Amino acid sequence: MAFVLANIQLFAAFAVVATLLGLTYALESAFGYQPTLPGDAVRLINAGASVLDLRAPAEFAAGHVRGAINLTPAAVAEWAGKPRKGKQRVVLLVAAPRQSVFATARLLRAQGFEPVHLLKGGMRGWADAQLPLAR
Repeated sequence: MAFVLANIQLFAAFAVVATLLGLTYALESAFGYQPTLPGDAVRLINAGASVLDLRAPAEFAAGHVRGAINLTPAAVAEWAGKPRKGKQRVVLLVAAPRQSVFATARLLRAQGFEPVHLLKGGMRGWADAQLPLAR
């Protein structure tokens, strides 16, 4: 107990960090998507996941994941309404920095797409992982 009292600032900092990590996980679950690293995204794509790029058409034209479909968030509802087979129910979203995908992820989950993944780091993360870009 004396050790804890002598290092109360460290234990308080640990409690804050642990709380923030827990909140981050809870918020990601509530938002309806799973952040996915580029390496894991490659495995999803190879397994048949659909890749929806929600960035502006100019950003998409500058470079995108091979096989990605460029859609505005408003056009996702029409895309989601088309019939698909089992493995195509997994979706990987690519978004611009600070672009909200909450509504899109909720819409996709409501249409039966599960799970919905978000490319962590967006296209910058993809390029930093030295993965190929299609143009």
